[in-house]
Amino acid sequence: MPTATTGVPRPGIWCEYRELLRESRRLARAGGSRLLALAVLGQLLVLLVAQPVLGWLFREALRAGGMTGLDLGQLRLGGAWPLTAVLIVLIVVLAFWLLALQFTAVVVLLHRPGLSLRGLLGEFGRVSRKLLRPSSAPLLLYLFLLLPLTGFGFTSALTQRIAIPAFITGELLKSTSGGVGLLLFLLVLLLLNVRLSLTVPVFVLTDGRGAARSSWRLTRGLRASVPLVLAIATVIVLAGVAAAALILVSAMPTVLTDLVAPSASPLVAAFSLGAAQAAALLLGACTTVLLGGVLIAHVLRGRDRLTPSTVFATDALPGAAPRLGAEPGAPSPRPSRRRRLVLAAGLLVLALGFGGAATGTMQRLSDAPGTLVLGHRGFSQGGVENTLGGLEAAAAAGADLVEMDVMQTADGGFVAMHDATLGRLADRPDAVKDLSVEQLTALTVHDLQGHEGRIPALADYVTRAAELGMPLLIEIKLGGGETPDHVERLVAELERLDALESNIYHSLDAASVARLKQLRPDLTVGYTMAFAGGGVPETPADFIVVEQWSATRSMLDGARAAGLGFMAWTVNDAAGISEQLRMGADGVITDHPDEALALRGQIAREDGLSGVLIDALTRFVTIP
Repeated sequence: MPTATTGVPRPGIWCEYRELLRESRRLARAGGSRLLALAVLGQLLVLLVAQPVLGWLFREALRAGGMTGLDLGQLRLGGAWPLTAVLIVLIVVLAFWLLALQFTAVVVLLHRPGLSLRGLLGEFGRVSRKLLRPSSAPLLLYLFLLLPLTGFGFTSALTQRIAIPAFITGELLKSTSGGVGLLLFLLVLLLLNVRLSLTVPVFVLTDGRGAARSSWRLTRGLRASVPLVLAIATVIVLAGVAAAALILVSAMPTVLTDLVAPSASPLVAAFSLGAAQAAALLLGACTTVLLGGVLIAHVLRGRDRLTPSTVFATDALPGAAPRLGAEPGAPSPRPSRRRRLVLAAGLLVLALGFGGAATGTMQRLSDAPGTLVLGHRGFSQGGVENTLGGLEAAAAAGADLVEMDVMQTADGGFVAMHDATLGRLADRPDAVKDLSVEQLTALTVHDLQGHEGRIPALADYVTRAAELGMPLLIEIKLGGGETPDHVERLVAELERLDALESNIYHSLDAASVARLKQLRPDLTVGYTMAFAGGGVPETPADFIVVEQWSATRSMLDGARAAGLGFMAWTVNDAAGISEQLRMGADGVITDHPDEALALRGQIAREDGLSGVLIDALTRFVTIP
């Protein structure tokens, strides 16, 4: 059917999909090695300059508020916190500005590949002025929330780690309603991202007013949105295939030296990793350019659907890209051989630099891990969490310890329970704090795997653990009805059971940690952090338990420097478990202790470096 504005029939979905990919390739070829070099340089500046500087500024902002690290469990809004909050807001604004300019360079040079450096700097200034407008606030939410959570569109190392924490998704997936809610939430996020995916190119190419509304208009209807989704998905899938091939090719030299010349493997593995990292930067640049090309092509092809007041500010710039819709055989500007050589030389230097820096990393990663494997609330494949069945299943799987939760009841006793209410496990609206030990232990709980069991009293749980020879990591949970002396009562209960000194402890509640260490300084007590950033907090604990998203090498090093042990929770994916084992974390808390134990044994049995390299490649070789 003809469009209302032009009378020209719109192309079908598959035709439009092919056109978007063709125009994206044409724009990328027009940009050539110059555009790729600038995209690589942009990612390097983010990785080597912007991220360290922003991290330093963040730590200094925390110190201004008297904190050594961001700890949401001990956050207090008084004192110097307003100053810290203002500084953090300024850091976010700076990161937003850097991210916007990084994408601006790609968009402008795709649209005007012949633009001079002076012209590009002028565009940076123009976009920077637009970022100062209050109307740019939606762009901040898009770049720092929607875009990184779904990965649909531009990518940057600045936002690469923004994600829904695994412990949140893991908890939601333990119930049918939570799983359905999570799925609907992700679908809404994806839909919003598709509809707003053209916000960045519209903001950069036009006067910037109403960029989100323009994107919404340009993606209205299946004929507009489906080709765009398919084209972007195609680029992402091809990038993923290329990344997998890169990992495979990079590992082959070390596989060979492991077989014929093991003494050469450390050097070969280090420089293979360096070469792969440099190649990944180039692949990431190609991916970003092609994604940008798809988005720009869609904007320009739908230009007639924008409001008449939309002004393309870049139209007056020199250095136009090849005309959209040109014949496939039309000539494209030939890339400069000199620029290609400069790009290749730069990547070679990067590969050598990364390889030299990786020699120590490869040696460290090759050490046999001494990491303890802890079953999270037991082992859910053999029984309901925090029940005797789950405990026995974890012991049968060979877990080193079992992490379990203890919560106080209405009569001052204790049961093994994680949730403050019984809805998820017992289909009851009651709260644990409103029922007695006798009432709770009479209830049957169940999980999605079909397991059933009774809620155990703390006494029954620790007694059975002692019979199994299974030490416990006991978490002090707060259900909202704790007595002021709940820590003292817990200590007395465990002393009565002769189980106090044979187990270790942790809690998200800093006051409970401090009180337990005050009562019994000889006990091993950990402080659990749902989110950590900037450094290790001041704590009387003996170790910290850090959620997987925050359990980075820098946090581990910070804990070591502070004389603290380090555990990560809840780590369920094989790559994440391997990362913690290779890093040398003191413990990894997981719903899959059997898999973690198998990985630990596999790493311990390695007699070459190919396995170490493959793990390193999957961790360090990313497409930003």
